[in-house]
Amino acid sequence: MIGKIICESRKAKGLTQEELAEMSKVNLRTIQRIENKESDPRGKTLSLICEALELNIEEVLNSDKQHNENRVKSDLVHGYKLAPKGIRFLANLTEFIIFYVIFIGPIVLFKIFTKDLHAITGAFVKVEHYALFSLFIGGVLYPVFSGNLGHKIYNLKVISAESGADYKKAFEGAIREFLKFGSSILLIPMIWLLWDNKNQNLYDKLTKTFVVERD
Repeated sequence: MIGKIICESRKAKGLTQEELAEMSKVNLRTIQRIENKESDPRGKTLSLICEALELNIEEVLNSDKQHNENRVKSDLVHGYKLAPKGIRFLANLTEFIIFYVIFIGPIVLFKIFTKDLHAITGAFVKVEHYALFSLFIGGVLYPVFSGNLGHKIYNLKVISAESGADYKKAFEGAIREFLKFGSSILLIPMIWLLWDNKNQNLYDKLTKTFVVERD
C-alpha cells in the first residue's frame, strides 16, 4: 500500500522515478523496488521520500495499517478464516489419492492378475465409482467431520455460505462431493479456485459453501 501511495503521489506531481530519487536522496533502485511492491520503506528512507513528495508520514503509515486490516477482514467469513488456496489444493489431492487407493487400486490389481489389460486406466474410472465414493464421503464423513478426509487431515471444514453453519447433512455432502469429482474431469473446479476472491471452486458456488480453517 505504501508503494502505491508513493507511486500515485509522484505521478500526481509529474515526477519521474529518477527525479524523485534525486530530490529525496534515495537510491533509484530503492524507489523502483518500493513502487513495484518488492519492499516497504521504513525509517529514514520513508521520511525522505515523504518529505520530497510533501506527504504526511503518519497518514501514509495509517493508510497502510488500515489496508492490511481490511485485507485480513476480507479473509473472514462468518467468523472463520477462509482456507488458503494451497491448503485446499493439498486437501483435494489427498482425497483423490484416497479415492484411487480405495476404489480404483483394487480394480487395477484385478485387471493385472486376470491379465485383462486391454482397457486403458482411464476406463476404470466410471460414473458409478464417483457416485459410490461421493455417497460414502457425504453419508459417513460429512456428519462427523463437516467435510472429507482431506479436510480433516488439514484441519479444515465445510460451512454454509448463507448461515455459516457446519455442513453436516449426509445428502448435501454427497451432492457436493459428486459435483467435485464429476466436474474435476474438466479441471474446472481447480482452475476456478485460482482467481476467486473467496477461494471458492465451482462446486462451492453451486452448493453455496465455503471451506474454512477450524477454530
